[in-house]
Amino acid sequence: MNKQENRWEELLKTDRPNILWYCTDQQRFDTLRSLGNSHIRTPNLDRLVAGGVAFQRAYVQSQICTPSRASFLTGRYPASNHVHRNGNAYFPDHETLVTRLFAEAGYDCGLIGKLHLASAASGSEKRTNDGYRFYQWSHHPMPTLDPSQHAY
Repeated sequence: MNKQENRWEELLKTDRPNILWYCTDQQRFDTLRSLGNSHIRTPNLDRLVAGGVAFQRAYVQSQICTPSRASFLTGRYPASNHVHRNGNAYFPDHETLVTRLFAEAGYDCGLIGKLHLASAASGSEKRTNDGYRFYQWSHHPMPTLDPSQHAY
């Protein structure tokens, strides 16, 4: 058993916090009232910041959304995980997402929004072994924008 596996085994034996990992694309740090923007009202996000952790000095590894998201979820630079642009033909099978590690540690993981680590131009995205049990809209890139089906 390697160090990482030992660490996850230790976590399984302890009380674990609930984790809400809220990630938005193209959102700067100063777009929330709770982080200093007095010109906008963001009460729901402000409550999340007040009761959680706001990473105020975090930096993305790519200005492009897919490589940035892949880096964020794998912990690896785009040059290492080979996701350099939007619309990649595939996502490497050998890459491990942090959500899979959470699932293996006993967390029940879900995704609401988009993942799109590979091209979804064909109307679907090849599933990765990502640890998500629940998805809402994340792998339907051409949705019907019917308000009765989606809440925004």
